[in-house]
Amino acid sequence: MIGFYASPLGDRAFLLRWHGEIEAGELAAKAIAIENRSLPWLLETVTASRSIAIYMKATSPMAMSDAIREVIPMAGRQFVGEVSDLPPREVELPVVYGGEHGPDLADCAIRSEMTAEQFAAKHSEVVYTVDAMGFAPGFPYLSGLPDGLTQPRHASPRLKVPAGSVGIAGDRTGIYPTDSPGGWQIIGRTAVPLFRPNHERPFLLSQGDRVKFVPVAEYSSIPAEAAAGDASRDRERPANAALTVLKPGLHTTIQDSGRIGWRSSGVSPGGAMDGAAMRMANLLVGNDEYAAVLELTLIGGHYICDNDVLIAICGADLSPCAGGDPIPMNRPVYLARGAELSFGAVRSGCRAYVAVAGGIDVPDTLGSKSTDTRAGFGGRFGRALAEGDAIGSRPFSPQSSALLERIRTSAIKHKATWGTVKWSAAPPVASGLWQHGSRSGTLRLVPGAEWDDFTPESRKALLKSSYRVEASSDRMGLRLSGEALSRNASEELSSHGVVPGTIQVPAGGQPIILGAGCQPTGGYPKIAHVITADWPMLAQAAPGDRLYFEMVDLETAERELANREKEFARLKAGIFAYTRALMNGEGES
Repeated sequence: MIGFYASPLGDRAFLLRWHGEIEAGELAAKAIAIENRSLPWLLETVTASRSIAIYMKATSPMAMSDAIREVIPMAGRQFVGEVSDLPPREVELPVVYGGEHGPDLADCAIRSEMTAEQFAAKHSEVVYTVDAMGFAPGFPYLSGLPDGLTQPRHASPRLKVPAGSVGIAGDRTGIYPTDSPGGWQIIGRTAVPLFRPNHERPFLLSQGDRVKFVPVAEYSSIPAEAAAGDASRDRERPANAALTVLKPGLHTTIQDSGRIGWRSSGVSPGGAMDGAAMRMANLLVGNDEYAAVLELTLIGGHYICDNDVLIAICGADLSPCAGGDPIPMNRPVYLARGAELSFGAVRSGCRAYVAVAGGIDVPDTLGSKSTDTRAGFGGRFGRALAEGDAIGSRPFSPQSSALLERIRTSAIKHKATWGTVKWSAAPPVASGLWQHGSRSGTLRLVPGAEWDDFTPESRKALLKSSYRVEASSDRMGLRLSGEALSRNASEELSSHGVVPGTIQVPAGGQPIILGAGCQPTGGYPKIAHVITADWPMLAQAAPGDRLYFEMVDLETAERELANREKEFARLKAGIFAYTRALMNGEGES
């Protein structure tokens, strides 16, 4: 039997890795067997090259230890039979090699001591097997790369790799289904879409499928009806419109708690970067705490109310105003029909969250309302909001109705177009660390799987120096600049499951902290992970901010997250008591 071992993947997941080669079908069967046990702590699994990432609902050292012991017997068994509802297929994909569509082909050929033509011919002469899906929706990791074609990843990932790009990293080749950052060597491009979110079968390829690349002379553009995103997005105004966008701001999207169950197909879980601020805003207006909200980044934009609405704004302070008057954060705020909601200068943080009573009303896509702008789906438009977009809201809860009516009555009495309550809620501790205009903060870490592979000087530099957040940072990851980090080893790692908060270090030595919109898999070395309790603080780090790091143990990570959940329990209890009093005709606004 091929041996394997388990290691923590941050404080909410762990990784099973096999020594040597293991058949993709057997690995997939093991993952399916684990998922079919319906383990109460299990969230989902992701198979990759010689590994299975196990994601957990709970986070604690004891829970992780027990979970590892529980899955080890299953992971060690041999399996036969079907691993998918769909039989493996043979798929031919036309590819233009080299030129603008394969910018790395010439350098790859030089490293392999052959001409570009020889390299392309050798790459296309074999039939590949889809070992796993990951990194991006529908991204296939293909085994079968001929000897002599292996390639290193780029020292620093490109900010944008076009959809359809065919790349090589280590001994695997793969295809980017959507525009996304990436560090693979790009040798060609296909026009065939690999991801169609609204299609009956969203993913062209599945684990176990066979793929043959066919060289062609010209790249054919993707037909509009087959594009990866929602090509026919409905621009009609929803009947329940709550807000209309006058100015969209820098990057405003619809987000909820994210997608669960699709990592194994390469779909990012996504969701709000600052989940604590999202939950708090929802609770303040009487919503389910995980309802869809607006996520505003740095520049919040300008909106008009299509009906009377009840909102709450939490997270970053982007100077919110109603009709030009400053309005408070961390409180429920009533806005009359026709009132204008606007945002100005950034006082603190990076991302603000606007909850609308009832929750934002958009269809679910793959089980979530969250927008994935890189993959072009979710939200209502599959993109950031634009001028003229109308945002609908769902029906109010009884709590929301009671709260809105009490504040509206008071506002009308004072002939005002907006009103609020006399009390406010304190933001969760982790979200509040960026308040008061601070441009620096300390994030707590647990070691990554490759921590010991880095030089002592690099480990010391990470914990003793500061790193600057770069302007190229986004929801997928925060790119940092500072003292370069280097490993003692230089071999390429196989791609495997990753989690938000993972600190990856490309060959260039500048770390990248994965965000909520990160890819499900990655192959760069992991020096450490930001603990779950500090993800909200990570979300509020803006370009130019300085980050410091402190190492803690898993017990501390568990305790800090438990403390945050206790804060939310107290907040929920207080809001519930207040709205219950309003519904009984008691209380003051």
